[in-house]
Formats: sequence, structure tokens, C-alpha cells
Amino acid sequence: FEQKYHDLEVEKLWKKVWQMACRLDDIPEIGDYILYRVANIEYIVVRTGENEVKAHRNACMHRGRKLVDTPPGAKNGGGKARKSFVCGFHGWTYGLDGKCKFIPHKDDWQGSLTSENTSLGPVKAETWGGWVWINMDPDAGPLREYLEPIATRLDPFEFDKMRYRFRFWGI
Repeated sequence: FEQKYHDLEVEKLWKKVWQMACRLDDIPEIGDYILYRVANIEYIVVRTGENEVKAHRNACMHRGRKLVDTPPGAKNGGGKARKSFVCGFHGWTYGLDGKCKFIPHKDDWQGSLTSENTSLGPVKAETWGGWVWINMDPDAGPLREYLEPIATRLDPFEFDKMRYRFRFWGI
């Protein structure tokens, strides 16, 4: 293992491609979320509406502390019916949409905090085949375009109606 190759792979590959983060079944209700990690970068994938899913970096915009921790001994984290994500360090609070809803002592910042510099960095999130896919590249094209021509060939199999029976989270 050479760190320089790993770093290049993260920068040139993992931050540029669409990745399957979870099944829609993993987050069936509004406020349900799951953590997805690749190359030591962690994302919160959250159901925000009946047909809407969002993804955000799992890091507070103030000090970078994780908003959601993976339970000790678990391979992944997730939860049910969240209304917000609260940083355990200073209490900055984010809505499911990633917008910062509360900052303690916001007046101390003398107006320098804006929606743009306090909201969680958005990550593209789209669905296909019952999966939630994410892409960290703000310039990435649509998921369907990325998946073609295989998406059209696989659509008749109705992957969105399939369910898995076993899931291995890795070591």
C-alpha cells in the first residue's frame, strides 16, 4: 500500500464517480438516514421526502466534528425519524436538507455567518434501481447518463422491486 496511490485514487476516482450508497429500503421513512463511507470520507444519506433523498458530508461546518457517530463495534451507522442533526461540540443544528437551523450565540459572529458558509456541503444524490447513488463532484452529469447504456438494458428487470436477503458490511 502506497499512500500516494491511495490519495490519487480518492481524488481522481472516488470524488468523481457515482457510487451506490444504500438501498431506498434502508431509509424508508422521512428522517431515516444511513452513513456511507468511502476512503475515510463519510456521508449522511437521508430521506427528506416521500420521493426525495439528500446526502451531506458527515461533518459540522464549524469545527468539522462528525454529526453522526457509528456506534462502537458497528460497521455502519444509521437511524430512524431524525428531524435534525446536531453537532455535539457546539450545538450547531442542521435540518435534513443540510441547512444550518441554529447556531448558539450567532450574534458573536458579527453577521459573518451566511446560509452559504454554514449549510452542509451538498453531495449529489439520485436514485435508480432501488438504490441511492451519490457523487461528490458538483460538476457530475446526471446519474442516468452515467449509467447508460446498461440502465436501459437492465430496466426491464425492475431492480427497484427486488430486495436483498443478506448484506455484508465488510471488515
